[in-house]
Amino acid sequence: MNIKNILLAFPVMAFTMVGCIQDEPLESEADILQCKLSGDKEYLITKADTLMEVTSIMNNITIFVKQGCDLTKRAPEFVLTKGATISPKSGSVQDFSDNKEVIYTVTSESGEWKRTYHVTYRCAVSLPTHFSFENYMLNESNKYHIIYEVVDGVDIMSWWNTGNPGFCLASSVGPEGYPTVVVEDGYKGRAIKMTTRFAGSFGKAAGMPIAPGNLFLGTFNVQQALKSPLSATRFGVPFLQEPDSIVGWYKYKPGPKMTDGKYREIDGTDDFNIYAILYENTDKDGNAVMLDGTNSLNSEHLVLLAQMPASDRKNTDEWLRFSFPFKAMNGKKVDKDRLQKYGYNFGIVFSSSLKGDDFTGAVGSELYVDEVEIVCKETAN
Repeated sequence: MNIKNILLAFPVMAFTMVGCIQDEPLESEADILQCKLSGDKEYLITKADTLMEVTSIMNNITIFVKQGCDLTKRAPEFVLTKGATISPKSGSVQDFSDNKEVIYTVTSESGEWKRTYHVTYRCAVSLPTHFSFENYMLNESNKYHIIYEVVDGVDIMSWWNTGNPGFCLASSVGPEGYPTVVVEDGYKGRAIKMTTRFAGSFGKAAGMPIAPGNLFLGTFNVQQALKSPLSATRFGVPFLQEPDSIVGWYKYKPGPKMTDGKYREIDGTDDFNIYAILYENTDKDGNAVMLDGTNSLNSEHLVLLAQMPASDRKNTDEWLRFSFPFKAMNGKKVDKDRLQKYGYNFGIVFSSSLKGDDFTGAVGSELYVDEVEIVCKETAN
C-alpha cells in the first residue's frame, strides 16, 4: 500500500475504531468485591480483617470489632465491580450503634442493575464449639445452599463456606445438584451432604473436571476460583480456645469410577477427608497470615492439626461416630496470651474426595456430616 492509500485509509480506520469504542457495552455488574476497614484497624479482631473479601453470596456484611469501638462514627470503604457506584458513598461516616443496619445500594455502570447490601457492626462473637447444621438459605439467585450459624440472635454468614460459588460458574443445575447441600435426614435433624460432581465441559476444558463437595470454616474467593482454585479457599476464623479433639458423625459412599485431573479413568477407590487446624494468623513481622488450599497442612504457621486417620475412614450407609485428637505441629505450643488476643485462626475442612484438590476422585462420592463438636482443653475429660 502506497502512502496515499495509507492516508486515505486512516480516517476510515479511525472512524471504525471510534464506532467500536462507542458501541462497547457498559458493565452490568453491581457488586461489592471488598470491604476496606483500615480506619477500624485498632478495633478489628485480626490484621487480616482490614481487607474483607465480599463473596457473591453475601448480601449481609457483618463487621466484628472489639469492645470499646465507637460505632456511631464508622466509615467502611468498598471496592466495587468496574464502573459501579454506591450509595451512601464509600468512606462516608455512618452510625452503626445499637445494632443499626446501614443499607448500601450498588448501581452498575450501565444503570440497569442494582444490588443492596445490609452492613452492620457487631462486637466480636466467639465461634461456637458445636455445629448441628440446621440453618441454611438459598443464595440471592436461588441456585445453591448457604450454611450459617445463629449466635445470640445474629445470623453469621461469614463462618462456613463451600465451593458452590465456583461450581456455579460451570453449571446451571438446581440447588440439589450442587456439590454441597443441606439435607433433612441427618443423624439428628438436618445434616450436610457433600457430593463429588462432574464440572461439565467448561470445567473439564479448564483442567478442573470434577468438583468435590466441601465445607470449611473460612472464605471462598470466587474471583480466584478459575485462576487458582486452591488459593480461592481460605481457611480459618479467629478462635479463643485451645482445641483438644474433634468429634461428630458421618456416612460415606465412594463413587463408582476414579478419574484423574484430566478426567481419565484410573484404578483405585475414592476416599474422603476430615481435618481441623489451628494456626498463627500473623507472622513474626506482624503481617496477616491466612492459610488456603495450597498450604493448610504444611505451613510453618501451623500449630495444631487433627486429621481423621485412614484406618478410621469407613464406607458406610449407617451413621458412624468419629473422634480424633489434635497434635502439635512444627514443634509449637499454644501461647495463652496470644490466644486471648485473637492471635490464632481455627479451621475445619470436610471433602467428599480426599485428592480433590488436584481434581482426582470419583463422581458420585457422597460424604454426610452432622453434629460436629470441637472439644477444647477446658471441656476435655
